[in-house]
Amino acid sequence: MDFGFRTINEFNDYFKDEKTCYTFFEGQRWTDGVTCPHCQSKKYYKVKPRGKFQDIPSYRCANKNCDLPFTVRTGTIFEGSKVELRKWLHACYEITTSKKGISSVELGTRIGVSQKTAWFMNHRIRTMLVDIQSEILEGIVEVDETYVGGLNANRHKNKKKVGTQGRSTVDKTPVVGLVQRGGRVVTFVTKNTDAETLRQIIDNNVSDSATIVTDAYRSYSTIGQAYKHVTVKHDDGGYVVKIDNNKFHTQNIENFWSQLKRGYIGIYHYMSEKHLQKYCNEFAIRYNMRDKSNVARFFHIVKNSSVPRIKYRILTGPVIDEMPEFIVK
Repeated sequence: MDFGFRTINEFNDYFKDEKTCYTFFEGQRWTDGVTCPHCQSKKYYKVKPRGKFQDIPSYRCANKNCDLPFTVRTGTIFEGSKVELRKWLHACYEITTSKKGISSVELGTRIGVSQKTAWFMNHRIRTMLVDIQSEILEGIVEVDETYVGGLNANRHKNKKKVGTQGRSTVDKTPVVGLVQRGGRVVTFVTKNTDAETLRQIIDNNVSDSATIVTDAYRSYSTIGQAYKHVTVKHDDGGYVVKIDNNKFHTQNIENFWSQLKRGYIGIYHYMSEKHLQKYCNEFAIRYNMRDKSNVARFFHIVKNSSVPRIKYRILTGPVIDEMPEFIVK
């Protein structure tokens, strides 16, 4: 089975029909053979498929205590969707290979669904775009924060907020990022960027022996009590600090922020606070797999598909006033 496609045309030529897509997905999800997603039983029998697709493999569990019907979609983000699996796989390929992401309008045009459906698919796929690695960051770790949201100057006069210049959680949503030199990046949407919050994130995600590199923001002033801390003072026109023939800077995390901001400004135009962590995860996983091929990134997302599916009413419901838990050592 050759997955060496280099273009979207080659991708679509391979996944030419629903049966091919189901067979492919079964091989990726059930490496040890067909498995009931309800009870994990290996005993099953085939049943005649019903509904829109008549040529897809359908099964029923042979376990008497289960006896439930299923397909390879059951128990994945694709479950319950009326959209063809071929279009789902196409959407997965587009979102993992587009460096700055792909808008719901553009995705809908490419795969042939409405903007509303494409938006829903985009957010479901983002639930798979999570870096499951939990390794603690080591070596030289750059830490920085950015603020996502529209400019106060662009608001209508009666909607402008006072005191929102610079670092302000009143005007924008803060995101804290940590990147290991030559390694992974992790991001956290937070309610503020005070010293306690930043210290907790660093303590839970960075090795005690690591060297922390930050700018001169005052909330980082206590980091040196527990870590080797190097401060790069940008206000003084400095961007690189040399210590014992080693160069310390924050250019890697700033480069990651530039990708996130380009996606925000040029592709999505708006990221709500409710879904911001999902967008950050999307950009982080692409950054962490920057040395992998498009096919490898596609396979990664497909293998992560067995996650709880998000329902539309949850996505469009009221904003949940919760921030993601910080990874614990």
